[in-house]
Amino acid sequence: MQHEREIDALLSPGETGSIIDRLMAIPHPKDGARHSNEWDRAIAARLETVLAKSMRSRIVSENRDVA
Repeated sequence: MQHEREIDALLSPGETGSIIDRLMAIPHPKDGARHSNEWDRAIAARLETVLAKSMRSRIVSENRDVA
């Protein structure tokens, strides 16, 4: 079920799983609908925030390792 995968993605620690797996967990409008429902918008916003923070921390840590 889609909601179970989304809930697992929300509850998992930010650094587990690949970035691609986390991108795939973000819901998108189904059946060509222009607007998603409130649940999908809320989950997508939260997963995007978690993913962005994770990517920023990886970039910063990689820059520190290079310097």
